[in-house]
Amino acid sequence: MPAIKSIKKTTIELTREQYIFLKEKVLELQKQNKSASVVSIIRGFIDQAMRKDKKVK
Repeated sequence: MPAIKSIKKTTIELTREQYIFLKEKVLELQKQNKSASVVSIIRGFIDQAMRKDKKVK
């Protein structure tokens, strides 16, 4: 029986301007790495921000 991974669910609220910026940035990065999905790129942004936030505290 396969091990069940712990799933972390993250919800973020964005303004329209933030959404447009994020979408443009993700599409730009996806062009550089065609195998990366939009979700994986956004997850990377979130993980990076969380690590940065932990360092500040």
